[in-house]
Amino acid sequence: MIVEIASICDAATANGVGGRLNILGAFDRIFSQFPLVIPQCAAAFRIRYQRSEAGVHKLVLSIEDVCGHAIVPGMESNIPFEPVAKGFDTAAVNLILNMQRLKIERPDKYIIRLSIDDEEQAALPLYALEAPQSGPAEAADGEIRN
Repeated sequence: MIVEIASICDAATANGVGGRLNILGAFDRIFSQFPLVIPQCAAAFRIRYQRSEAGVHKLVLSIEDVCGHAIVPGMESNIPFEPVAKGFDTAAVNLILNMQRLKIERPDKYIIRLSIDDEEQAALPLYALEAPQSGPAEAADGEIRN
């Protein structure tokens, strides 16, 4: 299997098994004062798999600081990868974790990890950075400050 898309974003939706994955506002950094509460965000993944990989797989999604300490309880679930339709070599499954009121205590690098069957498939960085006390409303790289 291969992770085709992995993103932290403002919002995500998917229509049906293997259907369209819609991602709004992908980001990997946020500038703020701390502690920070992100009102709403999502982690979105699109995973392509082979016919032989169809079946139920154990999925674990965690959000950790760089020392490996979870900042929220991890999510563990069994996810069905539907049989690949006749005439196709592969299929895809979309996974979305919607998060409400994600609290980040301090500036640091955080990692959103996706593991399937105890193998890490994706590790997304989230840089939480202290916003300067004064200056323009936009950071040098174009990132809007929270």
